[in-house]
Amino acid sequence: MDSRFCGFCRKDRGSLNPTNWNRHLQACKNKKIKTNSSFNIKQFFTTTSTKVDQSGVTSENPKILSNVVVQEKTVDQSGVTSENSLENSKVLSNVEVQEKTVDQSGVTSENSLENSKVLSNVEVQEKTVDQSGVTSENSLENSKVLSNVVVQEKTVLDFGNDPAIFSYVQDLSTEIIDHFFKLGPSQPTAHEMPNKCFKKDSLGRSFHDSWYWKKLPSGEIIRRKWMTYSKTENKLYCLHCALFGKNIKINWSREGFNNWKNGLPKVIIHETSEAHIMSSIKVAYREASFPIIQSIDEKNNLDKVLNKEIVRHLIDITLYLGRHCLPFRGHKEGWNEQLMGNFKDLVVLLTKYSPALSSYVTQLQLKGRKIHNFLSWQRQNQLIKSISMHIKDTIQKELLEARFFSVSLDTTFDVSRKEQLSVILRYINKNTVDCIVNERLVAVRETATTTGQHLFTMLEEIFNEMNLDWKNYLVGQSYDGAASMRGVYNGLQAIVKEHNPYAMYVWCYAHRLSLINVDAVSSCTEARDLFGNLEALYDFIGSSKKRVNMYSNYQKERYPNKQLRRLKRVETTRWSSHSSALETVFATFNAILDTLEYLDKDTSSDRMSSIKAKSLFDYLISERFFLTALTFRKMFDITGPLNLYLQGKNIDLLSAVSYVKSVQKKINLFRNDTQFEAIVKEKEIFVNTNVVDFDIIPLTQTRMRKKKKMPGETSSDELPNLSPINNFKINTYFTVIDIISSQIFERFNNNSNPLINDLSLFNKKRLLEITKSSNLPNDAFNGFQQVYGKFVFAEDLRREYMQFANVYLELEKTLSLPKTLHQQNNTQIKNYEFEASGTESEVEEFTDDDSLETPNSEGTIHMMYKICNEAGLKETFPALYTALSIALTLPISSVSPERTFSKLKLVKTRLRSTMSEDRLEALLMMSCECDIPIDVDTIIKRFASCSTELSKLLL
Repeated sequence: MDSRFCGFCRKDRGSLNPTNWNRHLQACKNKKIKTNSSFNIKQFFTTTSTKVDQSGVTSENPKILSNVVVQEKTVDQSGVTSENSLENSKVLSNVEVQEKTVDQSGVTSENSLENSKVLSNVEVQEKTVDQSGVTSENSLENSKVLSNVVVQEKTVLDFGNDPAIFSYVQDLSTEIIDHFFKLGPSQPTAHEMPNKCFKKDSLGRSFHDSWYWKKLPSGEIIRRKWMTYSKTENKLYCLHCALFGKNIKINWSREGFNNWKNGLPKVIIHETSEAHIMSSIKVAYREASFPIIQSIDEKNNLDKVLNKEIVRHLIDITLYLGRHCLPFRGHKEGWNEQLMGNFKDLVVLLTKYSPALSSYVTQLQLKGRKIHNFLSWQRQNQLIKSISMHIKDTIQKELLEARFFSVSLDTTFDVSRKEQLSVILRYINKNTVDCIVNERLVAVRETATTTGQHLFTMLEEIFNEMNLDWKNYLVGQSYDGAASMRGVYNGLQAIVKEHNPYAMYVWCYAHRLSLINVDAVSSCTEARDLFGNLEALYDFIGSSKKRVNMYSNYQKERYPNKQLRRLKRVETTRWSSHSSALETVFATFNAILDTLEYLDKDTSSDRMSSIKAKSLFDYLISERFFLTALTFRKMFDITGPLNLYLQGKNIDLLSAVSYVKSVQKKINLFRNDTQFEAIVKEKEIFVNTNVVDFDIIPLTQTRMRKKKKMPGETSSDELPNLSPINNFKINTYFTVIDIISSQIFERFNNNSNPLINDLSLFNKKRLLEITKSSNLPNDAFNGFQQVYGKFVFAEDLRREYMQFANVYLELEKTLSLPKTLHQQNNTQIKNYEFEASGTESEVEEFTDDDSLETPNSEGTIHMMYKICNEAGLKETFPALYTALSIALTLPISSVSPERTFSKLKLVKTRLRSTMSEDRLEALLMMSCECDIPIDVDTIIKRFASCSTELSKLLL
């Protein structure tokens, strides 16, 4: 064959020197070998093979591939790499490739990424080692689609301006584009390279830093800003095409260019291509608009600050309306209306004092829907929801910190005839200094039925929504005496106990006391007549505007410097209705008599009104009215403070039991002739003071009925000849006192409950007695262990109780300052000794004083818990601290749900009867839990998360 022509491509040698001609022949030979290479059936199979080089060193390539196309390379004897094209791609799942090859000298070289990468949809080409021990890399001919790339050690910042990241990330995020655009191209010189020169390829060619520059036809030399060099990959990339290009060539934007033989011509071809020119124009636009973008960003940040200031005002308005149970919207809310609703009217009011809000309202009035509207009804609902969710999150956080909690709930009809369920949780707020016990509203839901099972289902849903472990840490429950609540078998408390035996049920103390009052006012004829006539008096005067006006005028005449009062009903659900109605009659007694007398003698009145007025007038000036009313007034003076005390939140079960016992003792002291004579004297004083112009009607002698003498009887029955006053004392005064005393004993009898007996040991008086005697009952706290044995053992509690009793007095003196620091005659010491050595009889004499004061927190469970918490004894006495926490968390009453219903009547009125349940619950949360601190910034973030538009405007 003629040596002037190539045996493979038939190219003429021409003027090529021998070296270049040999290179051409070798290249053609390699192409021929690649074309004629036989097909290998092994390519169809996935194998994990071990390759051994000539030195006997084994190199393993473990691969866990996810949709990875692997191309194998083989090496011929001359050391030139040849590729076998895979006709079929091998689809392997979940691959993390970390290939290592070992040369003949035993040196390990890592392939591809130095750090582990989780790759999906990746084409990986393997590396092998030729016989000469030189590792040859084959550039990725196909695009590497790296979706969801997780680089464990390297981040974008670690790459700097190295364009190698373009080979691993297909979809560049905005952050990556901004990062490389600000840093610019990577154009290192040869002196900056490790060996003072660029890395050479297999043919001995390399990149030249002179390619960074371009000579224009005018002779001017400029820098190629698009060209960026990767030190790690030894490749060129087009920065403009990689960041902003479309229809781009893969080798310049993703894989990189490393064909150094024809490098400069290829560079010129690329920079004159249409795709590159369009990318460069986009870069020019971006560079020209960069100052404008900064100003736009500054403007956006300023707008966000102003928007946050506006939303702060709107949050304040929402809190004000929600806490005061006021409506938000009006019937017509246009800007031209006189009244636009409370929300918009308050916004207009605040514009006088807030420049930001004033400017926004002015723009909103002028532009209307062209700008964002923070005042629409949708935004109002989102503000209400954001605030209520913040309140609920705060309650949830406090509940998780408190660990133990109890529940109370109740139901009622609202104005739209829906049954509403109110759920209250009681817990210790450990974020406060005094460790206050909170009773918080957590849910208001509509319930179709009020059976025990249905109520339990709703209660369980609420607990699950708040992520509360109620099956372990719900320690108490308190409801009223309804069958669906209190039932032993199908009641709510029984169903809860089936799932959580530690949830002790406490029948609401306030409801018990209310039942006692109801029994007392119906105990005898005189009691029924008294409150029946008070109800008739209310209906008679209140049913006519003329009589109401007359009653008011007589009050102004009789009591010129006092506030006008209105008659109260007694047949209501309010617990103090009987006491309030009776007290109003005593306070305006003369005005009532003047009104009834005028109506009786008024000739213009009809006969029915005259008869009713005469009947009521005669009853009010009768002696039996004064005696009966003064008797109940005394009883209400004793039970009234107890009623108010039981409606409190920060009380414990032990103090409630102690207060009930003291009230019972006080009432029993009235059952004697001396106390009755005192009431008779009080009646005379009242009559002489208020009933001067009228003659009172005395008590009438009751006619005694003679019983018929039966056959065989020789004498008739002896009938006691009782005077009217003694008859009243026996049949009315003693009857009322006996009913109240017996009902208190029956309804508040806790002697059979061993848990209550154990809680009585936490009283300060008992603590001092045990300190003095150093003797604790052997079965102390056994009842507590029966209920809460999961948390506390009786033996540990008895030991820690005795240890705490020995140091209690010293701790109390250390943590609480005396009223005065300097006292003469050691009065404080004597009082202290009296308190420490007081016997039970002395305490009874003290409580039997005429003035019955409401018990404070001193000497109660709350005081002991406070001392343990402030002194840091939680770790020293863990069992005692846990027992005190449970005892303080136990509920006393279910009054808090009743308070919620009072708010419900103010929020859901006749004009707001179609309110949604979510909005109703949110408004009640704002109204009932108004003492919870509000973090405005947190609410703004939650409000911004309601929609994408709000997020752009506020965040």
